[in-house]
Amino acid sequence: MSEQQLDLSRIFDIEPHGPDTFVGESPPYSWGRIYGGLVVAQALWAATQTVRDGHSLHSLHAYFILGGDLAEPVRYEVDRVRNGRSFTTRRVAARQSSGAILILSCSFQADESGPETQSAQLPEVPSPSDLEQEWDAGALKCTIELPDKPPRSMAWVRYPDGLPDDPRLHACALAYLSDVNPMSAVHRSFPNEPEGGLMGASLDHTMWFHRPARADGWLLIDMNAHGMIRSRGLATGTVFHPDGAHIATIAQEGLLRLPRA
Repeated sequence: MSEQQLDLSRIFDIEPHGPDTFVGESPPYSWGRIYGGLVVAQALWAATQTVRDGHSLHSLHAYFILGGDLAEPVRYEVDRVRNGRSFTTRRVAARQSSGAILILSCSFQADESGPETQSAQLPEVPSPSDLEQEWDAGALKCTIELPDKPPRSMAWVRYPDGLPDDPRLHACALAYLSDVNPMSAVHRSFPNEPEGGLMGASLDHTMWFHRPARADGWLLIDMNAHGMIRSRGLATGTVFHPDGAHIATIAQEGLLRLPRA
């Protein structure tokens, strides 16, 4: 997306504007629109402000509706759908003057003990120290080159600024990072990409949060695409800590089509 460094140190400084309403601003992304992962992360942080202690995020589901205008703040309106003993549910509408730009639902579970297993395995890949670093949407990224262009994308990613020791904030920062490379996998599903390129956009985004992890340390995002139909492609994948722990699972559907005249 971008090869420039951006100041992300204040993206979670959303301001209260009335009951369950918050306003956030965006860094100046070079492609001229608000990065989708920012809107997801800020919407999630707004929802988190309304959840009582002892409940931790376990999933989010978001629809990207319109591209966000960089010159205009985003208003996050939180609906307290349910406050249960075991689960808390929130719905957030992110709005600008053009209307809703994102709708997000998220769920939080009361902390409880239970069995813990893992079947996903960290793939054998180079470490970040052996790869070239680049900036992508203000985050640090090390892309892992894959032979023969399979419909897959792999990258180490890291939130660039040291974050406070608040696991809720790290979950939101991970949501920010999660939008960095799914569309790269979707692109690899497109047959015979034309020289002039394609018009692409994320349509919806889902995450399941399995284990806490610091988002300002390196995490591996491994995405696999599953083909194209009616200009839509789906990618699913996993997030791993360098020690092999399966941190999160991501699914994203994106739109890819020839540019319209």
